[in-house]
Amino acid sequence: MAHELLKLLANVVAAKRDLKQVYYTSRDKESKIDAKGLVAATIAVQKLLEELVDLSRKKRVAKKVLSDRKAELTTGRWSIGLPKRIKEFTEKSKSLEQQHLTKYADSLLQYIESIGQELAKWIEDIITLTEIPKPPRE
Repeated sequence: MAHELLKLLANVVAAKRDLKQVYYTSRDKESKIDAKGLVAATIAVQKLLEELVDLSRKKRVAKKVLSDRKAELTTGRWSIGLPKRIKEFTEKSKSLEQQHLTKYADSLLQYIESIGQELAKWIEDIITLTEIPKPPRE
């Protein structure tokens, strides 16, 4: 599972780089605001992923939680979906009018924030499970 998390982290870093490129190359003020919000959300997801990778290296419980089939499928889905959506956004940022681009940026922002919320839930679950004391042996 650590491999999938690292792959997703690499995709998030690449997405952040592409969104920064959109930010610096756009001329419209509203496009810059949209791209800036997307970059901020991507940075938040990156930090959550880094924390999750760190937990998976240090805690045995984290390895068990992250080895769940649902977690593996979800990270795989994100690893495929996020780069596609970022690529589409960067292409559309060059050709679409601002009002349509804002709608697309809003849906992309919701997608990135949903990834962050799910990762935060996983981290919270891991921390909760590590704080539960073990039952005494008889």
